[in-house]
Amino acid sequence: MPNHWLRAAAVIAAVMLGTPAGAISGQQLLKQCEALDRGVVQKGGAVAIPGSRDAVECWSYMAAVQDFAGTVEQEGGPSILGSCPSSDTTRLDFVRAFLRYGRGHPADLDLKASVAVILALQSAFPCPPRS
Repeated sequence: MPNHWLRAAAVIAAVMLGTPAGAISGQQLLKQCEALDRGVVQKGGAVAIPGSRDAVECWSYMAAVQDFAGTVEQEGGPSILGSCPSSDTTRLDFVRAFLRYGRGHPADLDLKASVAVILALQSAFPCPPRS
């Protein structure tokens, strides 16, 4: 491997290792998702998101949320997040549910983003009572 490639790899590794891995707050995620919502274009089933870092980070975060929201412990039960979105709930639906919740519950935005998102999903997509 040429020497300049080795140096570049070392710099990238140092930057990545030196970056603190911390959870973002609900407030930070709200800011990112507002940037997404301001610039998103939806035509039919296609969604074009803005290229800003905030918009992309919200979209990526909600991709993981959407994946977890579809994971259940038992068939027909609630998702592991404690919510029950329908199978046709889109990622943009998740984003907008979080935005509605965050704007209506500003005190919850001081929590970790993951907690605020779970609360938002439980509010937007409640599970039917079990008999």
